[in-house]
Amino acid sequence: MISVAALAQENKSFMWKAKVKHGSILIGGNLDAAIQKTTRELNQPLGPEEGTNILANLNFKGGYFLIHDLAIGLDLGISHESHMVSVEGAKQTFRRTYLLGGPFTRYYLDSGLFGELALKGGLLNFSTGAKTDIAQGTLGVGYAIFVNEKIAVEPMLSFRYTREWQGNDANVSFGPMIGVGIQAYLWRRTSQTIKEAL
Repeated sequence: MISVAALAQENKSFMWKAKVKHGSILIGGNLDAAIQKTTRELNQPLGPEEGTNILANLNFKGGYFLIHDLAIGLDLGISHESHMVSVEGAKQTFRRTYLLGGPFTRYYLDSGLFGELALKGGLLNFSTGAKTDIAQGTLGVGYAIFVNEKIAVEPMLSFRYTREWQGNDANVSFGPMIGVGIQAYLWRRTSQTIKEAL
């Protein structure tokens, strides 16, 4: 009887089911970075230019669970970009920082694995006064490691596509990004808690 009782309480004190009840709130953020190949056409009088981007992104997320395990919300991101190109045998580096925002959605499996889709946009002003539109799409998969019922550490692998354009010319970058985040799940109830209430 003692062993059966122990099994019934297994993992409950330190590992929580990842299933999140509808009505819960997600608040947190993540930091990710990548090295990506790029093609630039904007303000390139000698023709398109290829190079390498080093990106670092700090994202802030807030979401609401419409149904069990499915959240939608707002993703705000601060991006720092370092672009390196070779011009006549010499390497040149250009840096800039910009802010993007837009909706995101997540879906969780009971194992803690989740998928995320985010679409963000913004407007960038260059020092010359020119303005370009920016759009970014991210598709990723992550794993929520719950340290308690409401806090999770989330490593994530995502693929990001960014397009910046002005008229018919565009700069495009795409590639994988690796990151880690910390999320708080307010009013979260685990599937185990839900079952006990029934």
